[in-house]
Amino acid sequence: MAKTPISIRIESDLLEWFKQAAPDGYQVLMQDVLRSYQKKRERKTQYILGRAQQVFVQYHAKCFWHLRKDLQITENNLSLVLAGLRKYGGLEGLRLADELSLDEE
Repeated sequence: MAKTPISIRIESDLLEWFKQAAPDGYQVLMQDVLRSYQKKRERKTQYILGRAQQVFVQYHAKCFWHLRKDLQITENNLSLVLAGLRKYGGLEGLRLADELSLDEE
């Protein structure tokens, strides 16, 4: 895959840590860390979307009666599920909305 040269600013102690951890290839190590984060985030997103689909079906009558029952949950409409759970789902809805949030790490 082609690589694009970039310029970034990072804290010097972090750069030193990477250089000490991989003196012959700290940039490769940085790329590996970023790739690992990307894959972890993609797996988390897929898990959350699958779980959100289950919750949507399970709570349709209580929280999502105004939406089509066969709605496919995607990153674009996940916020509808979270909002419905928070507004109509009670304490359990709040817990589920927290579980399904993509913003947490």
